[in-house]
Amino acid sequence: MTVAVLDTPPVSHPLKQVVLWIGANSGGVSKTTLAIHIAYVMACRGAKVAVLDLDTNVSMSQFTGLDKSPVAGETLAYVLSEHFDGDWPFASPDWGEIKGRIDICRGGPVMAEAGIELANRKRREYLLSDRLSDFPLPHDLVILDCPATLSNLSDVALVASTHLLIPLEPTPKSLSGCDVLLKWYQVSCRALRLNPQPEILGVVPVRYDANSATQREYRAKLPEVLNGFGIHCYPSVRFSQEYINASARGLPLQLHRRHHKACGDFLPICETLSELLEN
Repeated sequence: MTVAVLDTPPVSHPLKQVVLWIGANSGGVSKTTLAIHIAYVMACRGAKVAVLDLDTNVSMSQFTGLDKSPVAGETLAYVLSEHFDGDWPFASPDWGEIKGRIDICRGGPVMAEAGIELANRKRREYLLSDRLSDFPLPHDLVILDCPATLSNLSDVALVASTHLLIPLEPTPKSLSGCDVLLKWYQVSCRALRLNPQPEILGVVPVRYDANSATQREYRAKLPEVLNGFGIHCYPSVRFSQEYINASARGLPLQLHRRHHKACGDFLPICETLSELLEN
């Protein structure tokens, strides 16, 4: 028996680059888990994937087995600085041979200072978009792992993105937070005059526990609520202790426990991304 991820069709040569913003206005909603597992699945299909970490914590480094204390010049803070010369500071996780590639531009605590410094920069919201335009990446898919708050860095990510993916825990508090996020998206797109606006790829319920009556209730209501706003609802990514165990080893779940049933939870999102890259 082989991993479902490795049995999927490869990505053909893309006609465009997809820049996927994964964000929420709260922490602990599996943004980084989504980012690294989507990156791994897509790379297994042959895509070249770059993950840009705008977050101020060290989760990305921990989950990928990379150094948690890189110098500023090895992080995305350098890319956003006035001194950036086009030499993207990528590091690659040791995840064995895959058809494509995965490159990580780390964030961490240094991004907090970078976010503050943005306030005094011209075209501050457009800095990352400008970098991607002036110093293009050869990757098919660029994933932006965003902060847990709607800040200057969130504006930077929004402007640079082509698509948004919103993780949401099916609880009353998270649903309220999602409403705030969607309103922020609408207001920000208008204020920044984004044309075209980044497309909302969908909402993905995360940390789903089928044993919780509350989560089952809200998960059942979610598709109808989102469809009313024209937003797609993906199948749930289940909460599994195995994600924690895998991240402690710096591995995606597919390498930690390749036959675990939760490995397939990311496939519907990756199917959508594959279609975007092929069309």
